[in-house]
Amino acid sequence: MAEGTARDQDDAGFKILYQILATMCVIALIPIGGLWYISIYKSRQDWTTNILQNLINNTASLGRSVDDWTAMNLRVLEQNAVTPAMLSMESELQNPVLKTMADSYEWVYLAFTVWPNGQNLGRSDGKPQTFYGDRDYFKQVLGGKALGQQVLLGKTSGKPAFILAKPITGEGAKTLGVIAIAMSLEDLSKTITKTRIGETGFAVLLDENNRLIAHGNGEVSSELQDLGSHPALRQRNRFDRNSFVFEEGGKKIVAYTKKTQQGWTLIVQQDYREAYAAADEAQRNALLLLVVTMVTVVFVAYFLARRLSTPLRNLTLIAEEISRGNLSAEIRETERNDEIGALARAIERMGVSLQMAFDRLRKR
Repeated sequence: MAEGTARDQDDAGFKILYQILATMCVIALIPIGGLWYISIYKSRQDWTTNILQNLINNTASLGRSVDDWTAMNLRVLEQNAVTPAMLSMESELQNPVLKTMADSYEWVYLAFTVWPNGQNLGRSDGKPQTFYGDRDYFKQVLGGKALGQQVLLGKTSGKPAFILAKPITGEGAKTLGVIAIAMSLEDLSKTITKTRIGETGFAVLLDENNRLIAHGNGEVSSELQDLGSHPALRQRNRFDRNSFVFEEGGKKIVAYTKKTQQGWTLIVQQDYREAYAAADEAQRNALLLLVVTMVTVVFVAYFLARRLSTPLRNLTLIAEEISRGNLSAEIRETERNDEIGALARAIERMGVSLQMAFDRLRKR
């Protein structure tokens, strides 16, 4: 019977220990865990906003560079289209001006004029005249557009070339012909390839038909490869913090696109893992700190729980001994200055009172 009672008291002591331990852990860890989750969630949101803004800024900067480059070449055409030599529609007068245009800008490899029937008139390179009536830029100008443009593979360079064309307008706004310049895109490509975001971020330039002009790998495309399947093109103009992450070739990337004034598309992209590397590291460090904090809290809670439960178990055992008539049991907890100490002193006084009562009974 006594052994059973002792076991019951031991079980009760352990239950109290676990209850105190669980209560202290819950009180300590729930706020810590909540604050950790909120801080990590907010930190990742802020980092996502920064990544998107960085992509937008790089794309906007590149877009201005491409637009400025195009605007500069357009001014060259506009200034020369109204010169007397161009208006004369005589190749002998036009050729020196066209040659000066090509010599003044190293990326212009051909400046030329075309009759309304599509036949070549003047040329900067002195080569035989050819027929340009089937070219898109020529058709655009003859169709009434103020500017004709086309990206194509240059027959001379074998690389993508950009053609800009303007009408040569005489009296009464009559179109006398077309003046055009053919430009290599190598210099423009250097601007694209200089854009680096970390180790994996780069830019891609596509023409109005989503054909590759320049790639961030540092090379100018030797062919007008169709990149219309790029995942970022499917979600153009609908970017936010939740919609600029894509999968390309089995890898996650972050990307942003922008249209230039001439209808080209700029894509700036970066590997997802690199973009979020700092955020992931911060999250790992925060998780490590949380684990260390949790271990510390559990250790401290266990220590405090033991400090509370052990004296209660001891006092329970002493009370059990007193109930059996052993009034000489030593109570160590009487030195404590808390409720447990008060309980110990009460049990001690109870033992003294019982001892005095027994002594009086024996004397009778």
